[in-house]
Amino acid sequence: MKRKLLALLLACAVLVTTGCESLGMGSSSQWIDSSIKGNVTVDTAVSLKDDFAAAANQDYYASGESDGRTITNIARVVADRKRAMLTDASVTGKAIEEVRKYAALAEDHEGRKALGVTPLKPYIRFIENISSAEELYAWIADPDANPLGASPVEVQGSARSQVDPSSYFVAIGNTAFTLQRRDGTSDAYFNMGEADLEKMVMVEQKVSCVLGQMGYTEDQIREILDDTWQVEKTLANLVDDSLTKEEDMTFTREEIAYIQGDFPMTEYLDSWGYGACDHFLADAQYLKAADNVCARYLEKMKSMLIVKYVLSLGKYLDEDTTFTFEQLEVPRGVTLEPDGRTEEQKADDRLFDEQIGSTALAAALNEAYLDTYISPDIYDRLYGMTADIIDVYRDIFANEPWLSEEGKTLCLEKLNALKIHVVFPDKGDYTDLNIVPAEAGGNFLEAALAVREFGIRKSAALSAGKVDLNSWDPYSTMLSTTQTNSFYYPTVNGIFICAGILGNPVFTPEMSDEQMLAGIGIVVGHEITHGFDANGVQYDKDGIKQTWLPEKDRSAFGDRTIKVSSYYSGMTPFQGSGLYNGTRVQVEATADMGGMKAVLELASRKEGFDYDSFFRQYARVWSGQVSYDVEKYLFDYDSHPLDYLRINVTLAQYDEFTGTYDIQEGDGMYIPEGKRVKVW
Repeated sequence: MKRKLLALLLACAVLVTTGCESLGMGSSSQWIDSSIKGNVTVDTAVSLKDDFAAAANQDYYASGESDGRTITNIARVVADRKRAMLTDASVTGKAIEEVRKYAALAEDHEGRKALGVTPLKPYIRFIENISSAEELYAWIADPDANPLGASPVEVQGSARSQVDPSSYFVAIGNTAFTLQRRDGTSDAYFNMGEADLEKMVMVEQKVSCVLGQMGYTEDQIREILDDTWQVEKTLANLVDDSLTKEEDMTFTREEIAYIQGDFPMTEYLDSWGYGACDHFLADAQYLKAADNVCARYLEKMKSMLIVKYVLSLGKYLDEDTTFTFEQLEVPRGVTLEPDGRTEEQKADDRLFDEQIGSTALAAALNEAYLDTYISPDIYDRLYGMTADIIDVYRDIFANEPWLSEEGKTLCLEKLNALKIHVVFPDKGDYTDLNIVPAEAGGNFLEAALAVREFGIRKSAALSAGKVDLNSWDPYSTMLSTTQTNSFYYPTVNGIFICAGILGNPVFTPEMSDEQMLAGIGIVVGHEITHGFDANGVQYDKDGIKQTWLPEKDRSAFGDRTIKVSSYYSGMTPFQGSGLYNGTRVQVEATADMGGMKAVLELASRKEGFDYDSFFRQYARVWSGQVSYDVEKYLFDYDSHPLDYLRINVTLAQYDEFTGTYDIQEGDGMYIPEGKRVKVW
């Protein structure tokens, strides 16, 4: 079971597919890459008919206000607002007060430096002093002594059951092995490759950094590391890799109590708030063997747990240690994204995205953000717009010529079950979150552990209840409403519009309907199409992972997306870029076109719709400019087309666009009907 529980927990991951063919349209320098700073000036000869992205935004580019990508700039506004809330006395309430205490501890540079590794020492010393399996088991099941919940058998999370979709399961299984690969396997212990060896070296350097500061000798550190590799290999060898189905891994609490032997699994579950759950996924063989391994290899087990504490909590110590950890985590040969952020912006991103945003404390920050900056009045407008777009998709699916009748019916069933979540998650409860500030003896590591426990207990309480697809879990970091994003979430068959994307030019309350539809409207349409692409068809109308679209329809869809990837693969977007990897961008390019089609269909239902305003606003949404190096990075790695291509390629597919600007054969924005590549 090296990857099975992990695979079940990550069933909601949105993946992409591939395709390849040659069409011959969209070659090299058809348009200027107006996304690169300096490529378009006030004197550049461009026209709407030949290069819409460049011409529609020419004045904006010449003004110099288009610095940075649109989405990045909106995210920066969100970060600035969050920063302002930390000191704005008019923003009050339990939620923001806990955030302020946490942020103060995180940014107490002198205090963290003075403490060094001291906050971690009591936990390490406690593990060192364990002298028997009984003492180890008592420690494992005690959140006060073991706030990390470290154990050879751990709760790996909870997820919606595929066997009983109205309920959750709680996954318990092997600890996350130190050398576990990204795909969840532990093969590194038996067949170590170059990447595995590099990771081992990185781990050893991190552990040496922290334990060295605690006074451990090199020999003592070497012994702890060797013990860790040995006991983890022993545990990895016990994993049952034959388990593939939820029904083969499902146990009640009573059955877990029987399987565990002397190992304190039920006590562990109770102590973390999982006492009311009765649906567990487990590798019975591994759980049963854990007791023997703990008793037989007690000292080695202690070493493994020490390493786990160091690796998990080192980033909450002094900032020199944090910096060392960050540097060690960059693999050799990896190209980092060009970074034009100021030091202040980097600090904000670290605080709001990593130190807060990756924890359940993000829910408290989100609540304060909504109360301060987002008017509830926008809910009805955005919900109504989304419902209208969904209604348009009903017509699209009903009339799509390449869909079979069965496929049309099934698409409509899934569409009709689609849940709409707009900006506001369910309200959170922060009564049980009480971070101790520095003046009362608190420190950043203890604050991080308090927030971690808060999140686990919220998750445990949720997993004890029934699944409610209409709810928006405020504590889920994946569903954070202040992320600059909107998305389709397959396991709930839901569309989520986040507060963090609501900024100019994507959406402001003052916008006309044309401007709104060109921004957030197309974003929503884009995300809805993901529910019906190669990944979306793996999840049915109830969010259950099972392929539901007939094979002939999936094949027809694939044939059409091949044309998208081939179109992009014929492009050299800017000098020195080389040919585009169309396979990498075809999923997002297809979604762009799907969103545009849906919104144009909606526009046709509105009397007096101003298409010129609409198309110009769409161009403004993707009007940001970056350096050549950043554009090259995006070209090489981003799964979305370059911003200027999201404008020109998308718009050139539609008669509404060519008709608005009287685009004819010979114009740069003209694509013959037979060579257009829109899928929907």
